[in-house]
Amino acid sequence: MPIVRVDVPEWVSHEQRLEIREEMHGCIARTWFKEHIWVAVRDYTSRPEERMIIMTAEFRSGRGHEQERAEALFEEAHEVLARIVGTKRDELIVLCRKFEQEDCISAGGQLPPLSEATPPVESLRKRSEAA
Repeated sequence: MPIVRVDVPEWVSHEQRLEIREEMHGCIARTWFKEHIWVAVRDYTSRPEERMIIMTAEFRSGRGHEQERAEALFEEAHEVLARIVGTKRDELIVLCRKFEQEDCISAGGQLPPLSEATPPVESLRKRSEAA
């Protein structure tokens, strides 16, 4: 159950925020978990020239290859945010946090086992491929 918050400059339009939300859903599905993805895009007080993005993504622990998944998420997110917002690599922060199953409650049923919905590490885009 990935929970993702993407903080964008306040000048980013509603349409751009919706596009970012949709695109981040895909980035998470390809790198961390394919289902039960919750994405929120919100603004922060900014200057007109600011392009900085702060992305916080929270995941259930236990899937393995966290560093590779975080790097792949950064690459995919940067590609999207560079296109939509003009964000440069040094203007993107991606913070990945982990929580245990018992630390999250929702009205839905039992979440699927990590092994069923976690993309295999072999499918992750490598940093060299993304450059």
